[in-house]
Amino acid sequence: MQRQWYLIDDEGIHPLRPDGDDSDFWHHFNRGDDDAPWPPFNQVVVDASPTRTVEALLRTGPGLGLELEEVTDDPSRWEESLVVAAAEGVTVIGEPGIDIDEAVMAMPWAEELFGNLRCDGAFFGYDDRAKTLHLTRFKAGCYDFSWSDSLLPGPSYAMVFDEEGRCAEGDPRRFALKMLDMPETSPLLDRYQFVSHILAELGLETIRPELLDLPVTAVIATRIIGQAEREEST
Repeated sequence: MQRQWYLIDDEGIHPLRPDGDDSDFWHHFNRGDDDAPWPPFNQVVVDASPTRTVEALLRTGPGLGLELEEVTDDPSRWEESLVVAAAEGVTVIGEPGIDIDEAVMAMPWAEELFGNLRCDGAFFGYDDRAKTLHLTRFKAGCYDFSWSDSLLPGPSYAMVFDEEGRCAEGDPRRFALKMLDMPETSPLLDRYQFVSHILAELGLETIRPELLDLPVTAVIATRIIGQAEREEST
């Protein structure tokens, strides 16, 4: 027996043909465990010029125990460095090729960076260990919401912040569906579409974990300062 599937929406009933143009309809929802479109990575996107962004990085890094050196003119030192690139009117910061456990661009630095720049933007990425997607959005330098969703046991939450800094926590799937203007009870959710949707609202139309094809505006080498070195510097 051959089954016929139909899509029912506000415009009526539409047949779906598995062997025709509609064959990829369900592909847009509920991705499986092994078809993540991105490698493990963390990135920051800021609604600020590359020049302002680099200045803010150089201001905030030392307070987090980092020694920074701009090596833009020395490509031999670009490997394992912080890359600042321009993309569609916004600035993207990433560490291509660096294991996320060794990445310095993590939430503590992102928080300091946005607080310094007082701009809109986001800290986002993917961790393949628990199949975790995460996205924290900032508005005018302050937390707007922080979202994380894992397919395996791992961090899963949605935290929304008000103007006073108070936080309300909810279910990450329902939160994502609501942000996509979908019914909160819908079983259909493309987590990657949600992240892409929020980043597109911020001005980042295409997500490039390796920053490929983006014009590099600055490269900053980073080194964690040891406790003895910190005491010496003070």
